Amino acid sequence: MTLVLDLLRHGHALPATGGDDAPRRLSPRGRADLERLAARLKQMAWRPDRAFTSPLARAHESALVTLGGAAPDVTPELMDALSPESHPAEVLAALAAARSTTGHLLLVGHQPLMGLLAALLTGGPAPDFPTGHLLRIEFREGLAPGSGVAGLRIAPA
Repeated sequence: MTLVLDLLRHGHALPATGGDDAPRRLSPRGRADLERLAARLKQMAWRPDRAFTSPLARAHESALVTLGGAAPDVTPELMDALSPESHPAEVLAALAAARSTTGHLLLVGHQPLMGLLAALLTGGPAPDFPTGHLLRIEFREGLAPGSGVAGLRIAPA
């Protein structure tokens, strides 16, 4: 494989207060779900080369919990293209700009972006993407729309 791309939707989050969605943090359930996911990933010797996260609090916190439990030496990097209102093509452009189109990557973001990104990359329909779920897409010939194959899917429970 030239690229293994793990897409993770942030964990269950607390409700917004004051109408501002960005600072929402993980709920206790969301944190516990991601801790269980991290434990499963650790058993698999999972370790991405790089990890990118939306700048929104719940996604960044999700990255920290997951990486902290499974790959503590990997530090998540903020990527504005993983914001909820972004288009999947913006994510591909941001990965190219970060020189991250090979190896093993983790992207932590939101719906509908994660589902739309998976659909673009596999050429299939947008998958159901509940909070705290991880979907792996593998590429043999490089990162390009329609060239990925969905594989491993892990629910946090």
